[in-house]
Amino acid sequence: MNRAYNWLVNAMAWLAGFLMAAMMLSICIDVIVRNLGFQSSAHLFTFTEYALLIVPCLGAPWLVREKGHVYVEILLMSVNEGLRRWMTWAVGVGCVMVCGLIAWYGFEVTWTNYVRADVDVRSMDMPRWMVVIFIPLGFLMMGIEFLRLLLKGESVLGDLSSALSTQTTESKP
Repeated sequence: MNRAYNWLVNAMAWLAGFLMAAMMLSICIDVIVRNLGFQSSAHLFTFTEYALLIVPCLGAPWLVREKGHVYVEILLMSVNEGLRRWMTWAVGVGCVMVCGLIAWYGFEVTWTNYVRADVDVRSMDMPRWMVVIFIPLGFLMMGIEFLRLLLKGESVLGDLSSALSTQTTESKP
C-alpha cells in the first residue's frame, strides 16, 4: 500500500509538471495566433485557468514530501535547539490540522456541487465538482505527507534549518 501511495504522489507531481508545460505551450500558441491577427481559441484560456488551480493541488503533496515548501526560519534560528524542535513539531501538527480542515471543507463543497449538479460555465460547460475536487484531494494528500513526516520523527521543514542549527551549535565555544 505504501508503494501504491508513493506512486500516486509521484504521478500527481508528474501530471502537474505536464500541465505546466502544456500551459506554457497553450499561452505561446495563444500569443502567436493573436500576433498573426487571428482570433485565438477561448478553450486555451479556459484550459490555463483550470490548470492554474489543478497544478498546485497536484504538485503540493510531492513538494511537502521533498520538504521543498517555503517557510521563514528567522524565529526558529533565534531560539535554542530544544525549543526549535518543539516549534517545528508544532508547525507540523498545525499543518496537518489546517490541511485536514481544508480537505474536509473542500470535500463538503465538492459533494454539494455534485448533488446540486452545479456547472462551471466558461468556453465549455464543466461540472463544477470536477474542477474543485483537486482542492480537497491536494490538501488531504498534503496532510498525509505532513503526518508521515511527523510519525517518522522527521522535521517538516527543509534541510536549510537543520544545516544552520548544526552550524550554530558547532560554532559555539
